[in-house]
Amino acid sequence: MATAMSPFEQVSSLPRRGAALWSRLTKRSSSNFKFAFLFLGADQREGLQQVYEFCRVVDDIVDEREMTAEGAARASVELAEWSREIARVYRDPYLTEDPPHTELGRGLAATNKLFAYPREAFDEIIAGVAMDLQRSTYEDAEALRLYCYRVASCVGLLCIAIFGDQSEASRDYAIHLGLALQYTNILRDIAEDAQRGRCYIPLDLLARHDASVQDIFDYRYDGRFVAIATDFAAAAEREYQAAWRVLPQVKGRQALLPAEIMGRTYYEILQEIRARNFNVFTRRASLRRRDKLKVAAIALARAKFAVL
Repeated sequence: MATAMSPFEQVSSLPRRGAALWSRLTKRSSSNFKFAFLFLGADQREGLQQVYEFCRVVDDIVDEREMTAEGAARASVELAEWSREIARVYRDPYLTEDPPHTELGRGLAATNKLFAYPREAFDEIIAGVAMDLQRSTYEDAEALRLYCYRVASCVGLLCIAIFGDQSEASRDYAIHLGLALQYTNILRDIAEDAQRGRCYIPLDLLARHDASVQDIFDYRYDGRFVAIATDFAAAAEREYQAAWRVLPQVKGRQALLPAEIMGRTYYEILQEIRARNFNVFTRRASLRRRDKLKVAAIALARAKFAVL
């Protein structure tokens, strides 16, 4: 019987799977990014495709592992190999003299010549997904913020490299927007994460409202949960507003249009969650296609006329 390939081995066939991969990526993100991708050139789409495949591969190493100590150990080994692959992408002389071993690694090396990805972002993303091997809860907002910075803001830092503006203002925008998107994801996916034995709502926030992780795992929807979700949504709101406050300082604002479409789309998802009084246990919040088109059109108009 043939043995299953590891996620590291599976990406070796990336070029032959290009069309199918692009379809999978847009489907797995519920098409929330599809309209943003329409505003990118061919090289930018290729770069973004590779960045998202990298994120998906390392995330799958953790999420699809066997839930045993041996499974966690194997996942750690595979993540370490991806750390070495990133070193090969950058031809880090202190770590390796080899070229990348995978098609994805070779693709990242090629697009890195065009976009100058910040090296630390890849390393931080790997460190972020590794945190899910080490813990299933977070003590406070500061601990959660580090996780979200790694798995979301650092993706944003890679994206703005592709979009063509890595100024300080653009980096600040990407960091805040990444946090806002991840906080929205956490709130939307509370039930799904609970099924995996994870709770990303900080423990001190639960305690403040006399609740526990077990309440989350039991899908206990009551006044305490609404209060918790209200506070957590406010944290997401603060990050959206911080991102939009810095946006006028970005000289190449139109280059960030794809990011704005992503941000405005997820902001509307946050508003839907609020409108349903934070009942995230019975149905996953999402936007209809026409609503996504409306968000994209408004973001385009805002970028054209430089308004918030």
